Amino acid sequence: MQMQPTREAYIEFMGRCQQAFRPFTPIDLPEFFKGRQDRVELLVSELTTPGRQVAIYGERGVGKTSLAMLAYFFAGFDDEETYFVRCEEESTYETIFGQFLEKAGAAYLPNGVETETSSGVGVRTGPLSLLAGRKTRLKQQPVDSARSIGPSVVLGRFQDRHGLLILDEYDRVRDAPTHTRLAETLKHFSDADSKTKIIVVGVAETLGQLIGEHESLTRCLAQIKLDRMTPDELGEIVRAGEDRVEVAFQETLRRKIIALSDGFPFYTHLLCRYATEEAGKVLLRNPDAKVVVTETEYRKAIRRAIETAEGALRENYQKAVVTVKRKTEMFKYILWAVAYSEHLEVQVKEIAHNIGLLTGEAPRVESLGNYLGPLTKVEKGRVLVRVRQGYYKFTNPLMRAYIRLILDEHNVAAGGQLTFPWMREAR
Repeated sequence: MQMQPTREAYIEFMGRCQQAFRPFTPIDLPEFFKGRQDRVELLVSELTTPGRQVAIYGERGVGKTSLAMLAYFFAGFDDEETYFVRCEEESTYETIFGQFLEKAGAAYLPNGVETETSSGVGVRTGPLSLLAGRKTRLKQQPVDSARSIGPSVVLGRFQDRHGLLILDEYDRVRDAPTHTRLAETLKHFSDADSKTKIIVVGVAETLGQLIGEHESLTRCLAQIKLDRMTPDELGEIVRAGEDRVEVAFQETLRRKIIALSDGFPFYTHLLCRYATEEAGKVLLRNPDAKVVVTETEYRKAIRRAIETAEGALRENYQKAVVTVKRKTEMFKYILWAVAYSEHLEVQVKEIAHNIGLLTGEAPRVESLGNYLGPLTKVEKGRVLVRVRQGYYKFTNPLMRAYIRLILDEHNVAAGGQLTFPWMREAR
């Protein structure tokens, strides 16, 4: 049965949309990786320098994983020799590098036992397995257990391969000995001038926060910090998506999306994805129609983004604003006031001033302590953190943009009377 032209046009359009705008998964196609040109050039320079490994760090949601996943392409490494492991809180050195070894086809057998494998058969004789592609006889390196995996074993397996080992979300690792052994491994790979390079990726403000303080790494480990993207870089994401998907954003709406993104490509992809999906529905009526994102589609995208943004953001926001024993909206107004500010670290007197702008009545500065304290506690989702006396900021950097979405929607519902400082360039 042949598909109707309108349905076929819409499905093809949606496929392009899902490929171009990817808020929930890293960018894995080089043509859709936009901005960051200076960071890409630095990454290539460091990866092609003998003895250098790389750490990529910065705030959550700035595109660290996407940059790391495409490093093989930018720096000319073998994609089939590039391996990716996502770390967890329970991860240890053995589980992380055991996964790398397994992905590379390593099978460790006690006492160097010879094993015969046949096509399509997987052999598991210990902590790691070998998936055989054809009948072979292999003499495996003797390793009694996963605890035997160490820097020398890892280096011996990878040093002659022109690939990458990518440790993503390394900031989640809590095991102190793992940090020490990783440092040893980085130094082993550098001293041996290994053809395989290691990339460590994680959320952190400094390298020490990510992997611990190891003076021996200053020579062999390059630091690449990703800051938030500039408006021009976010604009590149929007325009590349427009070209690929064959959709047009009204110029004012394009600027609004960039402003609301607060430097995070996550929000640019999220809002563009939802607005484009809404606009594409016109193809169900006319397969030849020009797809344009107007205020209607933009508004629906804001609503969907609020409802489907990262779960922790939604949950912590609700924890913070919902009150049970004594009903009050002050917790909500404080968060709105912090998000309203153009400063990342907001002084208490500015919070009070902004509440007055948002509600028409500014509270007394000294009264806000009754609410700011609880907002830094786990019962309220630790949505705020006190950075120093009288100054607060959002614990999760993505929260400010999330609340700005809520403010934007609230402003429209209230008749659009408010003028937001971050929207100056969007008008």
